[in-house]
Amino acid sequence: MDFSDPVDFVKKLIDEIGSRLSGSYGEQKAGEIIYDEMGKFADSVDKEYYVSRPMGFLDFIWFTAFFYIIGAIFYFFGYPIISTVLIILSLLIYIFQQNLLLEVIDIFFPRVKEFHVLGKIKPKNNEKNLVILSAHYDSAYEFPLLGRHRKKGILFLNLTVFVAIISLILSILRIFIKSNLINFVEYTFLIAGTAMILCVSIFLRSKDAVPGANDDLAAVGAIMDAGRMLSKNRPENTEVWILAIAGEEHMRGSKRFIRNHIDELKKRNAIVFNLETPSGDYFLITTEEKMFLAKHSPEAVKILEEAAKSSNAKYRVGPLQFLGSDGANFSKMGIRAVTMFGLSEMDDMPYYWHTMDDVPENLNREMVEKSRDIFLKAVEIMDKGK
Repeated sequence: MDFSDPVDFVKKLIDEIGSRLSGSYGEQKAGEIIYDEMGKFADSVDKEYYVSRPMGFLDFIWFTAFFYIIGAIFYFFGYPIISTVLIILSLLIYIFQQNLLLEVIDIFFPRVKEFHVLGKIKPKNNEKNLVILSAHYDSAYEFPLLGRHRKKGILFLNLTVFVAIISLILSILRIFIKSNLINFVEYTFLIAGTAMILCVSIFLRSKDAVPGANDDLAAVGAIMDAGRMLSKNRPENTEVWILAIAGEEHMRGSKRFIRNHIDELKKRNAIVFNLETPSGDYFLITTEEKMFLAKHSPEAVKILEEAAKSSNAKYRVGPLQFLGSDGANFSKMGIRAVTMFGLSEMDDMPYYWHTMDDVPENLNREMVEKSRDIFLKAVEIMDKGK
C-alpha cells in the first residue's frame, strides 16, 4: 500500500480490510500495514504484543443488570438487606469497569492477542525531550443507543444510573424504616430501573463492527504523516514516538503500553499528544475526561492550545463531558498527556460516532490535515523549549 496522505491512507486501508474489532483479523492486518508504513520513515519500529479481554469493557453491563435485577427480586420478596447488597454490587461493577477502568470481572471474558505499533524518530542532537503522538487503529461495535441517538442516548444512560442510585438509597432506608410509602416508591424505581438497565444492556452495542474512518483511523493517518515529515525535518533535541494503539475501544491497550514503558516515560518526563476523531467542525483540547475521572496535564493543554492557535485552527479548551480516550490512561498513570477531539458544533460529539456511516467518504480532509499540522507545531514548541 502506497502512503500518500492521511485521508487516502484511510480509504485504502478500509477498502482492503474493513472494520477492525479488537483482537480480530482486521485489527491484526491493519497493524501489519501500519507497521510496514512506519518502517518507511521511522528509525526503528516495533510491535508490542499484549493480551487483553476486550468484551469486559462493554459486556460488563450484563453483570450490572443481573445483580440489579436479582436485587429487585429479593426486595419484592421482602429481603431489603440482600437487595441492598446486590444493588451495591451492581453499581460497584459499573463504577469499577466504566469509570475507574479497573478489570475486576474481565476474567469472565475471552482473551485476545493484540499489538501496538511504535515508531521512533531520533532528533538531530541530544535527546532532551520525549514527545509521543498517539492514536488508535482498532474500530468499534455499532452503538444503537448512543451512536444513533447521541446526546439523547447519553441522557438516557445517565438517567438509568440516577434511577439505580435512588433505588439503592430507598432500599437502605427500607432496612431502617418500615413505611408503605417507601415501599411503593421503591417498587416503582426498581421496576423502572430494571426496564432501563435491560434497555441499555440490549441496545448498547450491536453485533456489527463499524468502519471506524474518523474513529480513529484518520487520526492514525494524521500522526503517521506527521512522522513522515519529522523524519525529513528532524527536531533538534526532541525524540518523537509515533504510537498506533490497538485496543482503545476497550481501554485496555494503552494501559498495557504504559505499564511496559512507565519507568522510561516518567524518567524522561514524556509528554503525550493523543488524537481522536479529527474530522469535525472544531477541535476540543480536553482539560479532563469526566467519564474516566481523568484530569489532563495543564502544561500539555497549554502547548496544544498554543499549537492550535498558531495553526489558525478552530478550537476550544475545556472538559470532555462524555466519551473518553487513551489520553485518560496516560494522565491517570501520572504521564503528562492531553487528547484533542474533532467534534460537531451541532451537539459537541464526534461525527458518525460508532455508526455504520463512519466511512472515508464522510471525512473532512481539511480538518484531518489541520490536526496533523497542530501536532507538528506542538512538537516544534516542545523542541524550542517554550
